[in-house]
Amino acid sequence: MPTENGAIVLGAEPGCAKSTEPAALSCLYETMGMGKHIIRVYEQVALVAPTDFTVLIHGETGSGKELVANALHDGSARRDRPLVPVDCGSIPATLIESELFGYEKGAFTGAERTKLGKFEVAAGGTLFLDEISNLPLDVQPKLLRALQEKKIWRVGGTQPIAINTRVLAASNQELLGLVQAKKFRSDLYHRLNEFSIEIPPLRERLEDIEHLAQRFVALTNGELHKQVTLSRAALETLLLYPWPGNVRELRNDIRRAVLQARTEILPEHLSLSHAHSGMVSHFSDNGVMFDGTLSLKQIVHEATVVVERKVLIQVLRQTQGNKAKAARLLQVDYKTIHGKIKNYGLGSAQREDMRFVP
Repeated sequence: MPTENGAIVLGAEPGCAKSTEPAALSCLYETMGMGKHIIRVYEQVALVAPTDFTVLIHGETGSGKELVANALHDGSARRDRPLVPVDCGSIPATLIESELFGYEKGAFTGAERTKLGKFEVAAGGTLFLDEISNLPLDVQPKLLRALQEKKIWRVGGTQPIAINTRVLAASNQELLGLVQAKKFRSDLYHRLNEFSIEIPPLRERLEDIEHLAQRFVALTNGELHKQVTLSRAALETLLLYPWPGNVRELRNDIRRAVLQARTEILPEHLSLSHAHSGMVSHFSDNGVMFDGTLSLKQIVHEATVVVERKVLIQVLRQTQGNKAKAARLLQVDYKTIHGKIKNYGLGSAQREDMRFVP
């Protein structure tokens, strides 16, 4: 693993991605977790950060794509130059070209002066193109040309401008699927994908949930001058929840819980999104809480999901993650158990992870 020129060194603590200088590298493990699945991400960051490779970062919303981009920049020789983020999904399609490449004075009505684009603003540093899947098709060939030729043309310009900018891109959608659907250019996809990093969703990283939750509790306690603790019952609720918003959602929910709790966070302090929380808000060991929001069919379905997932977690813990043994105990075939483990986001429930399962 690289250890020179600012590359990351995996430190003394398990899963601690660490460097002697850049802060974003030394705290990456704290902000994303220390489980074996996320350590693979740190190893990939360590490998590619010191290079000028274009990196494509995949991950669901809230999973930490920008944190990885920061770590890649901080681990490179470009760390003293700017890291310039561009949210391709928030800029109108008519403006994205001038935002990236800039424009010359008089290029269009209202262009009263020359404006530098983000490629030039990030000169010598890194340009982070977030949600690259939203880049309009007519702008994609211009980005491709900029990457290939290391030159850009400002809107209204007559001369190319040489650039020295590393590009990182991120998407919460599978770009290869968009390529197959002809919604993203295949040549641009392959140019961006010199190296790819996949950030696993939080629901597949049960071992990280407690670490992150406790960290967010401590940070919020410091902010609010409180000494709230996380109860075991609340932790079990967090472990059962599928986290569609990933780490960002976990952070926000913990902050709200610390604000509401007096001394200890209980399940009722957690305000998990209703759209995904029927399994934890409508059902408990004490029975069903009917609030008129679900039909009988929905209640039966969600009750089944709750019981099935709980039993799977208990049996996987009992068998130390051995799926074949779990299948025999539950009297189902291996294919069924494998499918349910995947459906319920229990893919990380291997032998060494069982200590994290309630």
